[in-house]
Amino acid sequence: MAKAIRTIPEPNKTVDVIRECDVVVVGGGPGGIGAAVAAARNGADTVLIERYGYLGGMGTGGLVTIIPCLSDFSGTMQIGGINQEWIERLTVREAETHPPEEIWGETDPRLIAYWNDRSFFTVREGHIVYASLIDAEISKCILNDMVSEAKVKTYLHSLGTMPLMDGNRAVGVVFESKSGRRAIMARVVIDSTGDGDLLPYAGAAFDVDIDPGLRIANLSLSYWIDNVSFMKADDFRKTHPRKWEELMRDLMQKGGHTFFMRSNLKGQDHIVWVHPRYATSSQTDVEELTRVEFLGREKMLLTHEFYKKNIPGFENSFIVLSGPQLGTRGSRRVHGDYRVTSRDLLSDEPFEDTIAVFPDLDRGEASLAHPNAFIPYRSMLPKGVENMLVACRAFSSDQEVNNFFNLIPHCIAFGEAAGTAAALSIGQGVSVRDIDFPSLRRQLIAQNVPLPDVYPAKYKKGPKDPAVVYENPLFKERNLKE
Repeated sequence: MAKAIRTIPEPNKTVDVIRECDVVVVGGGPGGIGAAVAAARNGADTVLIERYGYLGGMGTGGLVTIIPCLSDFSGTMQIGGINQEWIERLTVREAETHPPEEIWGETDPRLIAYWNDRSFFTVREGHIVYASLIDAEISKCILNDMVSEAKVKTYLHSLGTMPLMDGNRAVGVVFESKSGRRAIMARVVIDSTGDGDLLPYAGAAFDVDIDPGLRIANLSLSYWIDNVSFMKADDFRKTHPRKWEELMRDLMQKGGHTFFMRSNLKGQDHIVWVHPRYATSSQTDVEELTRVEFLGREKMLLTHEFYKKNIPGFENSFIVLSGPQLGTRGSRRVHGDYRVTSRDLLSDEPFEDTIAVFPDLDRGEASLAHPNAFIPYRSMLPKGVENMLVACRAFSSDQEVNNFFNLIPHCIAFGEAAGTAAALSIGQGVSVRDIDFPSLRRQLIAQNVPLPDVYPAKYKKGPKDPAVVYENPLFKERNLKE
C-alpha cells in the first residue's frame, strides 16, 4: 500500500451520536446476518451497518451463490439454524436447489456421477453431501425480510470505519455515509466485516500471513454468461475431448478462464457461472483491490469472446452480470482467547465451549478419518479486548483452518453464536467473555443449531437434548409491550 507523503489535521473533532443500542454489528454479509438476526431475536436492540446497498455479502453481491459443506459424510446436517432458515425461505420461492435429503451420505456411483456433473459441491470424497445453490437476487430480498422481521435497525450504504474504545473496551462504532460521519454507541460490538476491519483500531492483535498456494490467497471477480446452450457445450466437451483440451490450453495461455459451472436453478438453464481466481498480495490494500477489478473485467471479456468464437453453445451468449463486489477470501485473522489450528482438525474431541460443528470435507483421507471439526466460542473473542466479538472469517485460526472454514455457512454460524452470546451477556449483566456458556449452548440448540451429541428434533440422526429457550429478563417486559 502506498505510504502517505504528508499528514494534515482532520477538520472535524466531534462525531454526532445518532443512536444508542445494545448490539451493533458491522458488516451485512453472512456473518453479519447471523449476528444481527440472532441478537435481535434474543431481545437485544440491534443495529446493522453495511457498506453496500444490499445484504448477503459474498452470497449475493460476490456471486458466490453456493452454500456448501452443510452435512458430513453420513448425511447428518451439521450447520443449521439461521443458515438453514435462509435456504428454506429460498426453497419456498423455488430459488435454490440441493440434493434430496434421502440421498445425503449415499455412495452409489450413478448418483455420484449425476450430482457431480450438476455441481461438484454436492459430492465430497465419494459421498453425496448437502450443499445448496441459491439465487442471489431473491436472497437479497429474503435477507431484508429476515432482518426487518427481527426488528434490526439497518443502515445500508454505510461503511463502518472504526470502533469507539474506552481503554480496551469497545463502546460503539463510527461509520461514514452520504449523510456524513456518524457514531452508534453500543454495549457489544460485533465485527462481521469479513476482513476484520475493526481489529487494528481496537488494539487487537491479528495475523495476515497467507501461503500463496492456498485458496484464501486469491481474490475473485465472478460473472454470469446468459443464453448459453449448456447441453450443446457439454456434448462438444464429451464428444471432442482432445479438441476441448486444445482450446482450453489456448485460452489458459491467453490468461482466460477455462472452468465454468451451470446455474442449476429453475428457469436458469442457459446461465453459466464463472468463478476465476486472481493471486494477490493483500485483500485489504485498496490498490490491489483496484488492480484486480480492472484485470478481472479485462479477462472476463477475453474469456467470453473466446467462448463465443470457439465453443458450440456460446454463439449467442452474452455477459449478463459481473460481481458488484470482489470475492474476497482471506485477510486478517484475530488473535483470540483460543486459536483453532490444524492440530484441532485431527481431534474428534469437542471443546467444552463448542458453538459450531463444521463438516471437514476437503482434506482427503484426513477428512474421512476426522469428518467433523469443532469451533470454540473463545475463537471469536479478541485477546485483550472487551465487549467485542469477531463473527466472520477473521476468527482466530491458522491458515489451514481458515482455508477450509471461512465459507458462507461457516460465517453465518459464527454470527448466530456471536449475536446470541451478545444478547445473553446483556441479560446476564456480564461481558461477552464471561457469559454462562451452558445457557448459550441451550439457546443455540433451541435455534436449531446442531452441537456435539445434540441434534434438534428438526434434524436427523443423533440423540435429542431438551432445548430450553433462554428467556432474557432484561428484555421480557420490552418484548411483551411490542
